[in-house]
Amino acid sequence: MIVYLDTSALVKLYIDEAGAPIVRRAAREAELMATSEIAYVEMRAALARRHREGDLSARGHRRVLVAR
Repeated sequence: MIVYLDTSALVKLYIDEAGAPIVRRAAREAELMATSEIAYVEMRAALARRHREGDLSARGHRRVLVAR
C-alpha cells in the first residue's frame, strides 16, 4: 500500500490528537509513504504553533524536530 500524508496527517505521527491512531496504523502498514516538498516547512510551522500554544513541551518540540 502507498500512503500519501499531507501535513495535518504528518503531525498526527508525532502529536496525540484525533485521528492519530488511524494515521499511525496506516504508516506502519504502508510499503511506501509520500508527501509534498512543502510539508517540511508546514510541519515545522505546525509544531512551532503547537509549542507556542502549550500543546507541545520544549523538550517534546526538540525531540520531534530531530526525529526522522
